[in-house]
Amino acid sequence: MNVTTARLQEAQKEWQRGGTAPATINRRMTSLKRAYSLALKGGKINRAPTFPAKLPELNARQGFFEKAEFLAVAAQLEPDLRDLAEWCFVTGMRKGEATKLTWAGFDRETWTLRLHARDAKTRVGRVIPLGGALRAIIERRLASRRLDCQLIFNREGEPIRDIRKSWANACKAAGLTGRLFHDFRRTGVRNLVRAGVSQTVAMAISGHRTASVFRRYDITSEADIAAAVERVSTYLDQLPEKQTVVPLAASGGRRG
Repeated sequence: MNVTTARLQEAQKEWQRGGTAPATINRRMTSLKRAYSLALKGGKINRAPTFPAKLPELNARQGFFEKAEFLAVAAQLEPDLRDLAEWCFVTGMRKGEATKLTWAGFDRETWTLRLHARDAKTRVGRVIPLGGALRAIIERRLASRRLDCQLIFNREGEPIRDIRKSWANACKAAGLTGRLFHDFRRTGVRNLVRAGVSQTVAMAISGHRTASVFRRYDITSEADIAAAVERVSTYLDQLPEKQTVVPLAASGGRRG
């Protein structure tokens, strides 16, 4: 009960002075606010402090892969990791979710793949139709399927866990440093949007639960802006330059 808004603000400042990232501070405050909410609901306390506004998060990564960059890195990866990378590149799925996909969720009659709720970060399951590039990936995984492993994406029959060394080596060989595997998540979202997929459907594929986070992952590049300017210029060039509606001449009186 001694926690006040002023003390919460001081905690924010203290964490900032200690070098804690704004996103981390916001998550701490969100957890504490949730704890107070549950305590109120459970009758443990009779009031809760007003929490300060969230700090601006200016440290969000903006990285994404163009197709040529992805192909350059993928060419340097071993086949098992290459399939995983392409799956995440196309769908924007989290690596942790993709590596939990199992053959038990694969329906060969309908060519769909289910991610069970227990394996989803948001605890919401989803079904992904397997067409185009995704079907090609699953066909490759079927060809190399091992009976002693139920994981679709595995590394010689073992779960895929730490890939940092392999990933760093592949990026270095492709001449792309400072890239993260998680950049595929932003890339997948961006490609879904550019392909004209509705936000609702794109979120169902990528696994985003809130529109605000989805939009944060929808990165706009300079090429996107240039393409938009080109489209509007083309549109304006097609508009007629002469008036098609002639204005009525001003009249000094009214007709009844």
